[in-house]
Amino acid sequence: SVGTVVSGGHMSDFVPDQFNEKAALYKQRNALYGDTYKLQGELMNLLFQGGLDLDGVADHNRYAIFQTMISKMCRYAANFKVGGHEDSLDDISVYAMMLKELDNGL
Repeated sequence: SVGTVVSGGHMSDFVPDQFNEKAALYKQRNALYGDTYKLQGELMNLLFQGGLDLDGVADHNRYAIFQTMISKMCRYAANFKVGGHEDSLDDISVYAMMLKELDNGL
């Protein structure tokens, strides 16, 4: 049929294998971070209680970096009782400098 990947008349296992790998990755990450992605909307709503009006490319770029930092903070918080999450702290430090660069119009 149209769109089916065939090799020697058989459908490839590539797509199902990819789904299985991603399901395993989801379970692994969810065990580490929990459902922190479900908390981010509430957190952003608290941080921007007056709403958020993004105007133009520069604002969208700054918000994207800021949102990424919040995501990393949520990952750190999910691991707070076990000593934090070093990789997220490293990422936050880099994203903070990227945001500072954007804030300075560079």
